[in-house]
Amino acid sequence: LIVGLTTILLASTSTSSVSVEEAIQKRIAMFKSSGENIKKLNKLIRTGDVTKAIKLVNFHVTWSQDMSSLFPIGSEASTSNGSDASSDIWDNQTGFKNAIKQYNLTAKNLRASLRSADSVSINETFKSFVGTCKSCHKQFRN
Repeated sequence: LIVGLTTILLASTSTSSVSVEEAIQKRIAMFKSSGENIKKLNKLIRTGDVTKAIKLVNFHVTWSQDMSSLFPIGSEASTSNGSDASSDIWDNQTGFKNAIKQYNLTAKNLRASLRSADSVSINETFKSFVGTCKSCHKQFRN
């Protein structure tokens, strides 16, 4: 179910003609899906269900490629929009883009580890993947 929903959400992340408010709402939905996905991914890794885990990691690879499009200028957090986006995203665009690239890289590394079926590698890359998310949120989320 989550794979289907995230496919729909990812298909609708193009912001070429969406308003700032629409970008914010899509971004919030994607981060919520991402968090739910990571919890499910953790369970799948612990139970050894590599096939399902790879499908969930594919969400993160795609989301990391589309993420920056949902942070248009003017979409930082305010009391009225429900966003947690820090102004540091726009003040330090290079750092934010680098954090997204790191997210993409760790998602791809996790996918490769899952494909290798090496449990030590899977656990190490999952920890690195989650750490990348936490690091970005610490710096770029209010």
